[in-house]
Amino acid sequence: MAFPQIAIAQLRQGRGLKSPSFSVIQFLEGVVDEMNSPTDEQAALIKLTMEGKAMSYPDRYHQENLLNLHRAKIHLEMAIGLLSQ
Repeated sequence: MAFPQIAIAQLRQGRGLKSPSFSVIQFLEGVVDEMNSPTDEQAALIKLTMEGKAMSYPDRYHQENLLNLHRAKIHLEMAIGLLSQ
């Protein structure tokens, strides 16, 4: 048997890489819900930050943290979408 068939057989058997359980996906959805959505002002700051505009310190730290939270939420939503297919 060639390796592609072996790999598919392993997937079917639940060996190696596998999909998380429904409860884990629900947990991730809860994380996204808890993160909430940015306010209009936060969304505007995220947009400016993505355009390369930075505030002065120490506010830059919070600006970068806001962008990182936004990116994390987007990636979590993408992961949930992929895992839910």
